Amino acid sequence: MSESEQSLISVSDAQRIVLDRVSPVATQSMDLMQALGLTLSEYVACDIDMPPFDKAMMDGFALRSADAVEPGATLKVIDHIAAGKSSVKPVETGEAARINTGAPMPEGADAVIRIEDTQWSDDGVAVKLKTAISSGLNVCNRADYLSGGTAVLSKGTRLGPAQIAVAAAAGAASVDVHKRPVFAVLATGNELVDIDQKPAGAEIRNSNTPMLAALLSDDGVDVVSLGIAPDDVAGLTKSIEYGLECDGLCITGGVSMGAYDFVPDVLAKCGVEVHFHKMASKPGKPTLFGTTTKGRSVFGLPGNPISAMVGYWLLVRPAIAAMQGRPGEFPRAIESRVVGSLKPAGDRDSYWPARIEPDDSGRLTASALSWRGSGDPFGMGAANGWIVRPAGSPAASDGDIVLAMLLERI
Repeated sequence: MSESEQSLISVSDAQRIVLDRVSPVATQSMDLMQALGLTLSEYVACDIDMPPFDKAMMDGFALRSADAVEPGATLKVIDHIAAGKSSVKPVETGEAARINTGAPMPEGADAVIRIEDTQWSDDGVAVKLKTAISSGLNVCNRADYLSGGTAVLSKGTRLGPAQIAVAAAAGAASVDVHKRPVFAVLATGNELVDIDQKPAGAEIRNSNTPMLAALLSDDGVDVVSLGIAPDDVAGLTKSIEYGLECDGLCITGGVSMGAYDFVPDVLAKCGVEVHFHKMASKPGKPTLFGTTTKGRSVFGLPGNPISAMVGYWLLVRPAIAAMQGRPGEFPRAIESRVVGSLKPAGDRDSYWPARIEPDDSGRLTASALSWRGSGDPFGMGAANGWIVRPAGSPAASDGDIVLAMLLERI
């Protein structure tokens, strides 16, 4: 039996099939300040020793430790070295130089005594030491962090704020990264109206396009909105053909078993090979995945907003990570203690909106939220994660350990 003929596929098998058919997008050199959220296609190395000189770690006085083996010594102050300034005066026996945090150590000095451990003379030209110190105290030597040429960020690293700081410190004014994938988003259904319209009769607002656009943008993707396609073959075909020019296409609605669910047939007409259609998740069962001969990825997500979000989290997000050079980046489930009680799971993995928070002892708890099914977007408003119930899981009582998945990266 081929993958496209399977009636129901496990979530893990669906993820494997997706990642087997997704390739990284092209790379480019980009200004570091524009690369937030993108993924390195080459490593970043530091171009200099760090720190590039022996530096003071405290505000105080740089001195020879041999002059401070006992408290009570009085030393002559010969200089004041601010950060960004180098001293031309070497520190001799019986001398000290006032120094600020981050300033280069003067020649001859091998330690820094904190300013609060000293006492100035009345005329300000001498300092008395209140404590004894040893060689190397409060000093960071050249290359203590790393030597020039050392790789500081590896290929496949996603550039968050901390990684941007590392690259900047390493002198990487530009970086080689995978380009932002381009995804088209298409909502289908005669019942949908744009969000600036008030629904009438059997109409509902299109919340899927804004939701998916937000998810994609947060994952470093450029989004092309294709609006709403009606439930007719001609209009749907035109929209899908346009969307297939992008790296990926997310379609919501039209993938189930209804009389007007035309998406699978139109995709086949457009040359899309469907690798699976139905996934063992609740919600999200009708989810579809296919590819074109040009390597475009197509995700057919159910029309109910929570089903679409589950499908995005389980399949689209890992695919985008792989397109950006981070294969195998799946959403992670973590152990939490359930607050309240949960019914037994059915024959599919289930995902329930939840609040995941630490209790007073620091242990994670997961509280199921009031929710009226996959068509209810309001149940997700207070959620920051899912309670994940593998198929066949028994009922759970207050305090039992369950799996939870945060809706933020961890």
